[in-house]
Amino acid sequence: MTQQQPLGKPSIGRRGLVALWCELRLIGPSLLALAALHGKLAQQEWAQEKARLLQLLLASLLGFACLLITLLLGCALVVTLSWQTSYRIHALLGLLLGHGLAVALAWWRVRKLLARGSMSFAASRNELAADIALLKSKL
Repeated sequence: MTQQQPLGKPSIGRRGLVALWCELRLIGPSLLALAALHGKLAQQEWAQEKARLLQLLLASLLGFACLLITLLLGCALVVTLSWQTSYRIHALLGLLLGHGLAVALAWWRVRKLLARGSMSFAASRNELAADIALLKSKL
């Protein structure tokens, strides 16, 4: 008389464990190589992210400096308006306009760099998702 396994609970016997062990021995080096590649990819993306953050910092500092200059020139404009010269307003308005454009350019650059932040480590995330999907399909 033979015993039957209950449905839904397959038994992994000694033979199944040996086969699993053999498969793991075969794919082990490949998994290690894959992990090394993921490490290199993450390292490359981290370098790119650091460069982006540095550019963001520099653009923010430039924008802040231009904003301070614009405020100082605005105060100088108020002082100058009290004097009686014919070109005082035109000169200071030109300076204010120039610094205002610099602030606008720095603000545009900061927004552009912040928008690229969502792309950080995109390649690593895509590769990991593909590897997980592949492993799930094989198991």
